[in-house]
Amino acid sequence: MSILLAVSIKMRLQEVLGLGANKLPILLCIGTDRVTGDCFGPLVGTKLLERFNINTFVYGSLSRPVTALNILETVAFIKLKHPHHTILAVDSSLGKVTDIGKIRIIADGIYPGAATGKNLPKVGDFSITATVAPMGDSSLLYGVKLGLVNSLANTTAEAIAQAIKELDLIAV
Repeated sequence: MSILLAVSIKMRLQEVLGLGANKLPILLCIGTDRVTGDCFGPLVGTKLLERFNINTFVYGSLSRPVTALNILETVAFIKLKHPHHTILAVDSSLGKVTDIGKIRIIADGIYPGAATGKNLPKVGDFSITATVAPMGDSSLLYGVKLGLVNSLANTTAEAIAQAIKELDLIAV
């Protein structure tokens, strides 16, 4: 991924997160390490925790993934421990073939697992998704190249870290 793409993502993130914010967002990185196409969220979380000195809370990593099995409890915990904080959800997505490899920043939450038939509530106030496979057959998530997901996660983690660092908001 190019430096220009990371800068573009960072600028859009600052635009979205800076709207009336006075506290740093809580990051909710969704996915599992057991499916290559679904590990975008945990990879981003791990990179933010291990590579960047990020000044906010990150939930979801390769060692402690937030999945369909524990997302409801995790969101309830976040709302209890971090009231009045914006939640930024990070997850992989399925989409058009022409969208594979694209990162989107959405000024709304997401429905995790919707593309694979899961019926979970919307999470997050804002979200970042990376399209990793075509819509239609969720079994394709198992065959997604790790290099693609890792590259998208590197770009996203760097952009998030820079955006949060430059927002200079309260982390409490």
